[in-house]
Amino acid sequence: MQFKDAAYEILKHAGGPLHYNEITERAMTAGILAYSGQTPHATMAALLYTDTLKPDSRFRRGDQKGTFALRAAPPSDIQQQINAIDSRVRKTLHARLLLMHPKKFENLIQSLLDAMGLDKTTITTYSDDGGIDIRGVLNAENLSRIDVAVQAKRWKANVGANVVRELRGSLKVHEHGIVITPSDFTAKAIAEADEPGKTHISLINGEELVDLLIQRQVGVKQQEYIVPILDDEYWTEILGDELQESGEQHGKESKALLKFPLQIQATYKGQIYQAELLDTGGKVRYSGQVYDTPSAAAKAVAQKWKAVNGWDFWRYTSLETGKLLKIGTLK
Repeated sequence: MQFKDAAYEILKHAGGPLHYNEITERAMTAGILAYSGQTPHATMAALLYTDTLKPDSRFRRGDQKGTFALRAAPPSDIQQQINAIDSRVRKTLHARLLLMHPKKFENLIQSLLDAMGLDKTTITTYSDDGGIDIRGVLNAENLSRIDVAVQAKRWKANVGANVVRELRGSLKVHEHGIVITPSDFTAKAIAEADEPGKTHISLINGEELVDLLIQRQVGVKQQEYIVPILDDEYWTEILGDELQESGEQHGKESKALLKFPLQIQATYKGQIYQAELLDTGGKVRYSGQVYDTPSAAAKAVAQKWKAVNGWDFWRYTSLETGKLLKIGTLK
């Protein structure tokens, strides 16, 4: 394979971004990269960097320098499209939180607390808040009452330990303190919040805040779309092996990434027999002997059989699904 085709095969099975050095190494190890120069890693990098500038490129640049991933799947892959939308919404929501005026941020947090079931939420005045911005009451199924005091820090910088200490010093008796920020907390702030012997302070950072806003639908709407999905369990029950052999259910196995000898196995009379498929032509090594066909190796297992389809008898573990498939699917 050429560089970009090899990169596509590697990234398709990687499940996430990889550095171009790692892409090159995996492709060479799998034996799918055709190259003649002495700098395959640099060649891979140059080709991928250039290709990502094209509107129809199969690749995109990762968040880390030198990393690449596949672009979003086509619309037919519904789940990947949903994941992409979810990621975009989260990034946009977080960016908008950082743009808010501190007072409007307090109003947003009050709305979130209301949506979470707190009663009597009030925003304190700047003159007497003592570091506390919002107070409310959480009733746990009317069994217990928890007074909550919240400090809403609309900061871009990470919140430090001094803020945690300030809130703790402003709490009333039996009041629980929470610091909420769209940014994050320093290591010292996290340690201070959990300091043994002191009143515990809950910390909610930007990622957790975005999660809560989405869950409680504060500034976020949920939209549902109805799409038809084939019931694979139903069709597997009706078609059985025919569906599996067609390659429709699990897709075509990537032969390029298969390494020979390939471990294969067969079950006969409740016992599992191990062997090796040496190539796609069907040579099989079983019990130290090489057989020209899978059927010959199968007859060595089931010695009473006069005829057997070895391509159906032997199975291998699919790299894509982890399931045992007939080696006949590799022909």
